[in-house]
Order: sequence, then structure tokens, then C-alpha cells
Amino acid sequence: MASATAALRVGAATPLLAVACIVGMPAAYVFSHVTRRRDDNWLKLAVAAGLLLAFGGFLAAVAGLGADGIGSVQVPLAELFLWVQILHSFHLPARRDLLFSVASSVALIALAGVLSTSLDLVPHLIVWLGGFVASLVLAHHSELDELPPLGDHAPQGRAVLRPAIGVAGVLIVLATALFVVTPGATANRRFAFPARLPGAVPVPDPGGLSNPTLGDADPARPGQAGQGRSSFGYFGFAEEVDLAVRGRPDDTLVMKVRANRPDFWRGQTFDTWDGRRWTLSDTRERAIRGARPLSLPSRERSFGDEELLQTYYIQRPGPNLVFGAYAPSELWFPDNTVFVLSDGTIRAGVELGTGAVYTVVSRRPPVTADMLRASGGPVREDIALRYAGPPVATERVRRLAESVTAGAPTTYDKVRALEAWMGRHTEYSLDAPPLRPSADAVDQFLFVDRLGFCEQIGTSLVVMLRSLGIPARLAAGYAPGERNPFTGLFEVRARDAHVWAEVWFPGLGWQGFDPTASVPLAGEGGGLTAGAGLWSYVTRRLPHPAPVPTVIVVVLGCAVLLTVHRARRRRLQRDTPWARRYLDRLEAEGASRGRPRRPNETAAAYASALAGGVLPERELADVAAVLDTEAYAPHPASDADRARAETALADAASRWPA
Repeated sequence: MASATAALRVGAATPLLAVACIVGMPAAYVFSHVTRRRDDNWLKLAVAAGLLLAFGGFLAAVAGLGADGIGSVQVPLAELFLWVQILHSFHLPARRDLLFSVASSVALIALAGVLSTSLDLVPHLIVWLGGFVASLVLAHHSELDELPPLGDHAPQGRAVLRPAIGVAGVLIVLATALFVVTPGATANRRFAFPARLPGAVPVPDPGGLSNPTLGDADPARPGQAGQGRSSFGYFGFAEEVDLAVRGRPDDTLVMKVRANRPDFWRGQTFDTWDGRRWTLSDTRERAIRGARPLSLPSRERSFGDEELLQTYYIQRPGPNLVFGAYAPSELWFPDNTVFVLSDGTIRAGVELGTGAVYTVVSRRPPVTADMLRASGGPVREDIALRYAGPPVATERVRRLAESVTAGAPTTYDKVRALEAWMGRHTEYSLDAPPLRPSADAVDQFLFVDRLGFCEQIGTSLVVMLRSLGIPARLAAGYAPGERNPFTGLFEVRARDAHVWAEVWFPGLGWQGFDPTASVPLAGEGGGLTAGAGLWSYVTRRLPHPAPVPTVIVVVLGCAVLLTVHRARRRRLQRDTPWARRYLDRLEAEGASRGRPRRPNETAAAYASALAGGVLPERELADVAAVLDTEAYAPHPASDADRARAETALADAASRWPA
């Protein structure tokens, strides 16, 4: 039931199937229990026929997917497992049938986890784990109960809670270890993920930019009075970026991204700078229509590029920009038309509201720092004319760029030199002073304020690179965001809205650079493990005002382990027979005095050899009789006999020579 409701929670069922799970499955369990001792062949045939019908429906659903690809099989597969659970629940006469249901629930809750994009499944998973462990322990006990008892003694009741807790603990430890080292989602195989659009509301200007979060500054609705910018709206997703504007978006979760590597989620670029604001020189769009996937035009891809697969789950309404890592090649989009600009910007013809989902396949060369240093050759004419012309800049900004990069032999080294200089001489701050009237924004940032956020920093880097004749542009989008290790998704918040510099390298295309965000190059860093970022993600969410220091966590962990170890020792001592404990002490006393027990020596003979006149003959005989009784008699020795033997051993140990 926990696995079934988990699948229902992620929408992997029709309303009819949901009712069948919630109502039909418990009824099926009751029916199966009442009829468990009957051998109804007709019931077996009915269940088998139902399973065949369910499998036929699954094949029909898969056959109708067409171009939506293998990724869309997940939902029909979840529905198939749900029908299997329901139908199989009508006939569970034996333990193996119950365990089959347990095994199929593993597949079902795994499918629910694949389809989930949040932590809403945690309660279902906890309940499922409890039922899973209890079923294993109880099945094991029921197997033992079928065995004949040993001797004339009736079997004692077996504890259930303690082994269940032990099994659960082992499972959690093993699962955590696997979670930390298992590779995360990979794009080595091409899987298409579902694309959804809750409501197909067309934008006012097809092919134009629309961003309702900007209020009366929405370029699609000019002059709309009284509409203020939303708390999560970013002014960079507009037709211009004005560096005189202040104010940053809040912490609202705007989208989630499933990808196996972090990257800049780019929305659009700007190429024209007038000293205070950025605009785009060429806004002509080209409509791309067709069935999924839409093939996106690009002159920047080359043979051998790696694929980066990203699925975007929109959490808040925003601009009609289709975000994607450089350079997008295919798009799985719920609408059959998008509009592409000459710089690679992709705009949707419909509004992208909460619940929209789309997938971007980006192809990018696996570049490293050495590859960028070795990049050379002539710059394409169209790139040089549009992105490498002398920028609007003051004379001291040009001189600064020349002096900082004087010792840098390559374009890559020049970029890093400028980044390093800004890192030493400027400071990132959300409280940047206002831009003075008629002031050049880059000059004021580099020489006056030396305080700013990503707009000032990215713009300064692009302007200085252009003053050196290096093709560069400003890109606007989102930083990768925080990766949630439990869902495998990057959680992108409004405050992650970002601009950065993109630099052109002949033969390799555009590469993003930003002194304020740590995003590895495509050929560096490698893939992420499933549990990447687990510790930081958890510690950030520990009780405030301050996270619990690591040392406290370690101390508490050691204390728990010590307590468990002591409890285990006490339990072992309590469960160990008296004779075994007595012999252990006797052998320890003898071994400490250079006389260990020989393999062929009885316990009584060993006690006699150790005595050496220390124990009187009567006490020695009592000890031997008690040990023989414990070893061979049908009933153990009395408490009085054990007490005499204990006293004799203690008295002898005090008088035995060292």
C-alpha cells in the first residue's frame, strides 16, 4: 500500500486506477485472507487473465508513444505494476506469494522515486521500509515455526522488534553507503523525458519576449500601469539589462533541473553596450516547428561533442525563455513551435507556467584549460564584427585591461588574469551603490565603488576583453543552484538569476566565465555521484541560529556506538550459559599463570591441575560435579551448587601463586 500510494502521489495512474488501488487492494487482501485455505482454480485463472490484460494494455500504451521515446515508458510501467499488485492481492495463499508482492513493491517504489521531483515520498518510503523489514523478519520466523522442536522443550517465543530494528539499521547503512558512491544520472544513453504544459496560453507577440514577473516592465505588455515586479522576477530577463537598476530576486524556488553535471542554465545573451545598459542588436527570430524532438540550428557544434541532458521542471511562472546549457541541439517541448534568435536564444510561443516541463539536449566540446589555451586560428568574420568591436569604455578601463593582461600569452590566460585582478581589488555585494548620472558603469565599478554584484562584474569582464579585441558577450540565465542529493535535481531559486561573460574560442565556441560562480569546464570535474553534496545539504538545514558543528555530531555518534557496544556486551553475558562463563574465567586464571587448558583436558581435570593443593579435595569434587552436571545432566545445576563453585573459584584465585 505504501508503494502504491507513492506511485499515485507522483501521478503515475489514472483516476480509475487510483480508486482501484485505494479501495480494491485492501478489499483484495481481506478476500485473500478469508479464502487462503481454498484451492480455487477459477480464481487463479481469473488473476492470470487479468494480468494478461494489464500487460496487453501496457504494450498498447508503449506502442502509442511514438517519438516520445523510452523515457515515457515510466508511467505505463508504473501502471502495470499497480495492476499487478491489485490483481495478485486477490490470491496470496502462501508465504512465497506474499514475498512476491513485497518484491514487486520494491520495483514500484523505485519507479515512484524516478518520477518524483520532490521529497514528498519520504513518508511513503519510511512506511514502506517498516513494512518491508517486518515482512522479512516475520517470514523468517514463520519458516522457523514449521521446523520440529529440538528435544522435549516447547519453543520459546521469538522477539520480532529487535531483529527488525537490526535489519532496518543494516539496510539504512548499506543504502547510504551505496547512495554516496553510486554514479548519478548519466546522459550516455539517449532518453527522452516527458514534456508537459498545464495550459497553452499564447504570448501576446509570437516570437517576442514575454516576462509577466516584471509587471509594468514586461516587454510583451508595454505601458501596463500598476503592475509591480514580483519578488522573484529578474530584470535581466528583458530586452535590456540596465546597470542602474538595483534590487535582487528573493529565495523563491523557480525551477528544478535534472542533469548529471552543473552548468550555467542560459536564457539569452546581449551584445551591444552603451556604457550603462546592454541590448541585443539582432532580434529577428526564426520559427522552428515539427514533432518532438525539435532540432535546433547551430554553427557551433563539432563532431565528438558530448551530450548534456537537462530536464527543466518549472515551479513558478516566468519568462517565455527556454533555458539550456550551451549549446542546445535538440528540444523536447510540449508545444510544436519555438522561436530561435541568431545568438541561440530560444523563446516559446506560449507562457511557461507552474508545472511546465521540457528537456534540452546540449552538445558541447569537453574542453579543459589546456584545450582553451591551445585554441587558435582566425575568428569567424560574423563573430568578430558582432562581438569583438571596440566597446564603449573610458580610457583608464582600456589601460587597466592592457596592463593586467600584459604577461598573459593566450586568450584563456587573459580571461583568468582579469578575473584574478577583480577578485583581489573588487568585492561582491548586493548593496552596490547607485550608478551616478552620466557615469560609465564599468569605470565607476572598477575605480570608484569597487563594490557590485554579477551585473557589474560580468559587464566589466566583457568590456575589458572586447577592448583587447577578444570576442565576448554577456549571457543571462541562472547559476546551477543547489543540488538536492535525495532527488538528484538542482534546485534553482530566484536569487540564482545571474549574468556572466561568454568568450569565443575558435574551434570550441562560446565558453562561460564568471569570478562569482564556480562552474567547472565541460571537460573537467567528471560526473556527480548520487549522493554528491549530501553532507552540505543536510548541515545547511540543521537547526539555527548556527548549524551543529561537526565535532558534536562525531561525539554523539561515538557515544551512540559506545552505548550500543556496551548493551551488546551485557546482552551477550546475559545470554551466555553459566557453565561457559565459569569455564572462561577458570581458563583465564590458568592462562594468566602459565598453565593454559590442554585440548584433551576435561574441565574437572583442568580444575584439579590448577588446584595444586590450594583447593581442598571436597571443594574440588564439588566443582567437578557441578561442571559435569552442567555438561551432561538433563537438567542444569542448582543455584546453590553454582554458588559453591563460584565461591571455590574465587577463593582459589586469591591463593594461587602468580
